[in-house]
Parts: sequence; C-alpha cells; structure tokens
Amino acid sequence: MRSLAALVVLGSVLPDAFGANCFEHNYCNGHGACVVSTSTCNCYEGWGADTDVAVVKAADCSLRTCPSGRAWADVPSGDTTAHALAECSNKGVCNSGTGTCACFPGFEGDACQRMVCPNDCSGHGRCMNLREMATLGEALPLSNTTWTYEGDETSTTWDEDMLYGCVCDSSWKVGLGNGERQEPEWFGHDCSRRHCPSGDDPRTLSKDETNCFNVTAEGGFGVGANGNLCHVDCSNRGQCNYYTGECKCFTGYYGDNCGSMSALAK
Repeated sequence: MRSLAALVVLGSVLPDAFGANCFEHNYCNGHGACVVSTSTCNCYEGWGADTDVAVVKAADCSLRTCPSGRAWADVPSGDTTAHALAECSNKGVCNSGTGTCACFPGFEGDACQRMVCPNDCSGHGRCMNLREMATLGEALPLSNTTWTYEGDETSTTWDEDMLYGCVCDSSWKVGLGNGERQEPEWFGHDCSRRHCPSGDDPRTLSKDETNCFNVTAEGGFGVGANGNLCHVDCSNRGQCNYYTGECKCFTGYYGDNCGSMSALAK
C-alpha cells in the first residue's frame, strides 16, 4: 500500500514538474526562453517575440514570423494616423516555415515594402522613389518649384520610400529652363516609347511650334522660361514610330524630322 501511495504522489507531481519546464510546449523548440513560474515561452525575435508584428504567433515558438513594414492599406487610428506596421506590409503572405514574404504582384522587398517599377523602366529609365523624384528638375510633371517629400513617415509622407516610378532617359536636357525641353526622349509609364526628332513645322512660317516660352507644361505645375523648347515629333509633318523613334514623312517632306519641304508638298 505504501508503494502504491508513493506512485500516486509521484504521478501527481511529475506532470507539474515537466510543465514547469515548458514540457507541453516542447521546451519552446529551442527558439524561446521558458518562464518556469507559468510554464510559458518568451519567444525569441523572429519566432513570435512580443516585438514581432505577425498575424499568427505560436505559443511554443515553432513558427517563424516575417519582416514587417508600413502597411499599404489598413484601418486608420486617427485623423492623420494610419499605415501602421504590418507583416509583409499587408502586400504579401508570410511563409511561417522560412520567415520570408511571398509578395503580391507589383511589390518587392523583404517586407513587400516597395512598389515595383513597371517593366524595370525598359532599360531606358531610372527606378526612383517619391522622395528622390521630388528633388529632380526633370521628373514629371515638371514644376518651377523645388519640392521635398520626406520627414513625416508616420503621417503625410508615409510612402516617401515605398512608391516607385520611372524617370525616363533622354539625350537632351529636360526641364522648364532655357534650352531645355518639356518632354524626355523616352516616355511612357515604363519608358518603353521613344520620341522622334523634333522640329518647327515648315508650313507655319509665322509660328515656331518648338517655342515653349510661357507654355504650361503637361500636368499644370510649371511654365516654360524664355528659350524653353516644346518637342514637336516629326515637325508635325510625319508620323512618328514611337517604338523605333523614327519619322515616316508625309509626301513632300523629308529629313530625319520631316522639317524640310519639297515642291511635292501639298
């Protein structure tokens, strides 16, 4: 009877003893520290720590968490407060086995925190974020004012280093100043199209179509200075192939920009 009583006592003690060492949590799977008094796990960072931002955390520290970034979309917590930290920036799915984000199409980065530039700017442009673009005089839409877009990542400029777009290449200087043109050589959202050679229309002798002085640039944020140039594809006397950047001149007009006129012109 004494031996049986001892076994009963031992059986009642063993589960608590094991539990006190996080036995039921598989000893935190080697990815956390056991709190003996409560037999709970304090998981390490990346495995469900209190500081980790994650949709799912495992009590036994068996699941990885993924990198977090400012949410592309979420529910605002105030008049000017939104875009809180979210796993995979709410634009991807977390692989809890590897701790990596599988980003949705159009997003990239370890936390899906960046927008992908379309077609990698087709090899004819620079992929830049809003903060960088704001400082460039050649970034569209053109403006007479120098801008900055940074400094308040928790509110108004939350996307300053998240939104990306293409600033297209050009063999001529783009801008609103003297000798600059209001359009770049390569254009389009992915810089896949190319302007043809520009020129003044040979049929409108009283007007120079390439003169952009006091002409408002596309977008409405800036006006051309004295000597600023408008780009006129094929001098308005030909059809531009925007894939090759070459003009097909109308009958009676010739030259790379169709700016010369023969007796055959009508």
